[in-house]
Amino acid sequence: MFNKKWMQIMGIAMSLPSTIFITVWGSMQLEKMHILTKTQAVLTFLTIIGGMLFLMVYYAYRRKN
Repeated sequence: MFNKKWMQIMGIAMSLPSTIFITVWGSMQLEKMHILTKTQAVLTFLTIIGGMLFLMVYYAYRRKN
């Protein structure tokens, strides 16, 4: 029923929208509480989302055969 080769990639892809919302909200809260600067909050967001996108491409490339 499920192609086990692609389950990990699909899991990351399906969790991406909620991760974006939670990361943005968390970064804004940390910036509002003066724990992070605005630049640090944006870099944190970009690092987390970039890492997830990299993992999706990496796993897809590894399992393409």
